[in-house]
Amino acid sequence: MKRILPILLLLLAASCRMPSTMPQGGIMEYATGLYLEENGSGFEAFVANPWKDGAVLSSYRFDGSFDRVVVMSNSIARLMVELGLEDCIAGVCEPENITDSTVCARVRSGRIADCGNSMYPTIERIMELHPDAILVTPFEDSGYGQLESTGIPLVECADYMETSALGRAEWMRFYGRLFGAGDKADTLFRQVRDSYETLKEMAARTTLRPKVMLDTRSGSAWYVAGGKSTIAQVISDAGAVYAFGDSERSGSVPMSFESVYAKASDSDVWLLKNSTSGRLTYGLLEQDFGSYREFRPFRERNIWVCDVYRVPYFEETAFHPEYLLGEFMTIFHPELSFSRRFYHPLD
Repeated sequence: MKRILPILLLLLAASCRMPSTMPQGGIMEYATGLYLEENGSGFEAFVANPWKDGAVLSSYRFDGSFDRVVVMSNSIARLMVELGLEDCIAGVCEPENITDSTVCARVRSGRIADCGNSMYPTIERIMELHPDAILVTPFEDSGYGQLESTGIPLVECADYMETSALGRAEWMRFYGRLFGAGDKADTLFRQVRDSYETLKEMAARTTLRPKVMLDTRSGSAWYVAGGKSTIAQVISDAGAVYAFGDSERSGSVPMSFESVYAKASDSDVWLLKNSTSGRLTYGLLEQDFGSYREFRPFRERNIWVCDVYRVPYFEETAFHPEYLLGEFMTIFHPELSFSRRFYHPLD
């Protein structure tokens, strides 16, 4: 694999050539936050600013491929393993939250370095690795702290802000090209796309449309996924109605309990994630907040939970939305039967 020097990675965000608006066209079919175009010697990429309509967050021009990178996203690390690029992972953040067996084994053996917390990475460790680049996750009104002064190129990975499941998954075509594996990434995406579309067509033929609500309170607020989020779209594609599908937001929206109750108390299905190490039950849920029992799925015992520390939910669903779609179809339409990887009925 040809090693790329930092000078060959042109971060145009700080250049006078930075375009004022996102270009149109390119090879991407579903992703709206990424423009990708190949040329004779490499490719050019433009990442849209998710928080400023039509604006460009960063631009890159590549004339080679990376050998070693530090990866801040667990889902991208898992994708790299699936593409056979595990040797290109020099370091990861928060390996304790990674379930991929290949990455975990390499962290234990020292072949992949533990670079600390993703919000406050260990700069000295990253510098010692001499990576070609750092794959970072952008957030609104937030920079990258000391990472920006290391001189190591930063590649901004905003796939999580896509508003469609296949749009996010299609970013694998960009990530594959960073390592000279564009053809392999294209083939994998076509497989994901075809599986997703086949399942979606099957769900469209079902007759019932159950109403679905998500998650639980966090402190004094209930953070509700917007109606334009990828999870909302997958629920719809699985043949259900999302309780907050009329929201125009793609990110999470903080709401009061009263507002959530007014829109979601008559839901048929409740999907939630358990981020604790213990097993969640109806009793523990009620103990946490007694008013949960006022929701129909609680009374009728139709709550499904995903133990995110036990299953690779975040690692797999980003680039394999067909897994989640098939599972939701099984939950919403019991006459359909697909394997469940993430959710189980609440005890």
